[in-house]
Amino acid sequence: MPKNKIIIFICLLAYFAIINFLRNSYLYTTILDDAYIFFRYAENIVNGYGFVWNIGEAPVEGYTSFLYLSTLIIAKFFSFDLELFAIFFGTITSAFTLYFVYLIYDYLYSSSLTSASANIIAVIVLAISPAFTYWCAAGMETSFYSMFLLLTIYYFLKLPNSVRASLIKGILFGLLCMLRFEAVIFFLIVLYYLVKKDKSLIKIKIDGSAIMFVLGFTVIFGTYFIWRWSYFGYFFPNTFYAKTGGGLQQITGGFLYIVKSLRLFYGYGWIPIVFVLLFFRKNMFTEKAIFLFSIGLVSLVTTILIGGDHFHLGRFVLPVFPLLFIFFPPALDKMLTAQITHLKLKSTFRAVVLFVIVVALLVAKPVYQEAISGFQNLLEGKKDILVVYDESSEEDIIDWQHGFIMMGSALKLIANKDDYIAVVPIGAISYFSDIKVIDMVGIVDPVIAHEQISQNHLEKWTPGHTKGDGKYILSRKPKYIQLTDYLTRRSLEIPHKRSLQFSSVKELWRTKEFHNDYEFFPIEVIDGWYYNLFRRKSFQ
Repeated sequence: MPKNKIIIFICLLAYFAIINFLRNSYLYTTILDDAYIFFRYAENIVNGYGFVWNIGEAPVEGYTSFLYLSTLIIAKFFSFDLELFAIFFGTITSAFTLYFVYLIYDYLYSSSLTSASANIIAVIVLAISPAFTYWCAAGMETSFYSMFLLLTIYYFLKLPNSVRASLIKGILFGLLCMLRFEAVIFFLIVLYYLVKKDKSLIKIKIDGSAIMFVLGFTVIFGTYFIWRWSYFGYFFPNTFYAKTGGGLQQITGGFLYIVKSLRLFYGYGWIPIVFVLLFFRKNMFTEKAIFLFSIGLVSLVTTILIGGDHFHLGRFVLPVFPLLFIFFPPALDKMLTAQITHLKLKSTFRAVVLFVIVVALLVAKPVYQEAISGFQNLLEGKKDILVVYDESSEEDIIDWQHGFIMMGSALKLIANKDDYIAVVPIGAISYFSDIKVIDMVGIVDPVIAHEQISQNHLEKWTPGHTKGDGKYILSRKPKYIQLTDYLTRRSLEIPHKRSLQFSSVKELWRTKEFHNDYEFFPIEVIDGWYYNLFRRKSFQ
């Protein structure tokens, strides 16, 4: 690896490591709730129970990435703390993600750029987006998937079209699809790119390289797919069924998700970036750049069709964002070297001005404010315990994830391992309580996941949180039911409207059987903060 590339990677790694350290000096944790679903699966598998959510129940594919789960299984096998491992792993893979972005940009433009720094500046602009920093330490598969996607694309471009190299390319795409199921779309796009004849959209040519590419993919992904279909019993992961079925509202929600994600990536920071893109010219179009950009566009369309995601900052957009950004380096190069009236700055100063403006517009974003607060905590030698919700239950949440962890820890003290609780969300509460959990929105429950959504009751499209079945939950007779998904300053028996957005919660609250069979059972968890549970009366 050339010296300059080593320096680029080390700088990226240091940047993400420092930001993560500072954020963790302020927040209780940067890990998102769904990451604990992975952690629970990893623990159950390492302990010999199989791919199950609740010990003793049938297997269910309630996770979104087999390869990421496999990585956590290995970490757990060697007794690593999964929370710390996920943050370290996310930091490293995020650095590698942008390193491979640089390699792709360098491969495409190194011979055509006037300013050698344009590719590096483009990577820096990507790195400072709050989205990369946020998902870096979220504990999810996002940074791993982003890295592997860019790695796979880089070697697809870099390796020759020999039979052996095509086999390796197919294997890489097979592994990519084991990371995220929807990556099959990328495989199909690349296969079309390989077999189509030059300057024709419908004529194809099949040679030995294309055959070996398909063979490498089939051996890896085909073997995995046959195993998972026979083991779990469904063509798609359970999470897919739980998050789809909303018809036109699903598609509309997906479109709004894309718009919101792209907006949040930079906010007002898009203004200088769009200014740079105004320097783009038609002669900057190249076949390979258009090909990569089309992969990003198809990914956006796919995300729209499946309804997007409920997380902020574009988890489904981030992996392909560098491909959508593919025309930024040549446009930036043109901006840095063009003769601009009334702007006599040298290219270096132009780059500095661009960087300063983007940073100034991004520094107010929550991710960077958390890092600044963490730095202040380090200087003062303290770390505040953040409240998890305000007294009126109306203000913005400060550290909601801490509340879920406290809920799970409280359950561990009062419940037995064989007790059931019906909850939403399920991540940290299940991981820290270590009891059996019924998922009221169906992410790890195939019964709810495969139910049809009633369009008459679909008030708001929230992927993964729209389905529910109160009668089914009551039929399972859980010892505890959680209707309010946050801590309150005083005990709160009637669910807040935030909680009533979930179909299961709404149905349970309106069911006479629930009120006959369950009693309000609030628990004071810390300094007057209450966890509002309901307990089945037969367990008194």
